[in-house]
Amino acid sequence: MKDLILSDKYGVNPSVAHCECCGKEIGVLLFGKLKDDIEAPRDVYQGLCEDCQNVVNQQGLLIIEVRDGETNKNPYRTGRIVGITKEAKERIFKEIESPICYMEQSMFTQIFKNV
Repeated sequence: MKDLILSDKYGVNPSVAHCECCGKEIGVLLFGKLKDDIEAPRDVYQGLCEDCQNVVNQQGLLIIEVRDGETNKNPYRTGRIVGITKEAKERIFKEIESPICYMEQSMFTQIFKNV
């Protein structure tokens, strides 16, 4: 680990770290001095929280609901997320290899009506 060089303007220059899957706060990141001594972003989505990591470790599937028609790399997330077991993944979503996937809101609502 390298020594933290303090920013002249922002000191340790902190950001709040969030789970990239569910959005829960998982810690604080200290950036210190960044290129051109800019301010660090307030929120950074990086890594998984313990709950989401447990689903991945158990070879389950995390399904993140996104707005219909979103085709970009980082689609708008509605805030609903479902974690399913390895057995359910193999039975229902066997073609999905990744432990995390997006599902459009209309499909998510049909499958998970009461979530």
